[in-house]
Amino acid sequence: MIAIPHPIRRMIEDQHVFLSYMLDDYPRLLDEWITKQEKEVEDIAKSVAEGDDEVYYSVYSNEIQRIEHCSYEAMLIMVYSYYESTLFRLAKEKDVDSPRPSKIAEKIGANVDNELLQISNFLYNTVRPLRNELCHNNSGTLFEESSQEEQANIRNLTQNNVISIDNERITIIDRGFIKQTLDDEYKLLLKLADICGYKTSFIGKK
Repeated sequence: MIAIPHPIRRMIEDQHVFLSYMLDDYPRLLDEWITKQEKEVEDIAKSVAEGDDEVYYSVYSNEIQRIEHCSYEAMLIMVYSYYESTLFRLAKEKDVDSPRPSKIAEKIGANVDNELLQISNFLYNTVRPLRNELCHNNSGTLFEESSQEEQANIRNLTQNNVISIDNERITIIDRGFIKQTLDDEYKLLLKLADICGYKTSFIGKK
């Protein structure tokens, strides 16, 4: 028997596998990149200083700032993009104006259960504004353009040690938060795929 998933369902599953692998391997890749950058900064400082320790430490301190904030922010952006782009694809396929899970389900004559509705609300009202701020290079727009509810949700993440905020600059400190976000997105997208009839077909005998 051959299992043939619907193309959109396969896309949901394959991208989840890929992002899960990337997230698991990211700490190693990040460490390797930082080590390489630190060596490059050291070489630049030595070249400029020409033996002058004061100049060396000044140049090194200035150059090293470029890697100080490299962490998991890029992975969260990628993870939310997976979710958002898939919702837009589902909405387009079903001719739905709003790419929200509840609206897509309603178009099919179905409902999203309470657990998945909570996931949807969390993604939209917490992860989305967080992603938007990170995409704008931590410019502080989160606290100018987001609703009070969204700002409160973000600050709750700081209280739970998921992120830190320093001078309105956000740093993700809990990689598990990104993994949980990805898995929640996957659960919700698979349910929407079921609702839309995007299931796996089986051909042949058992």
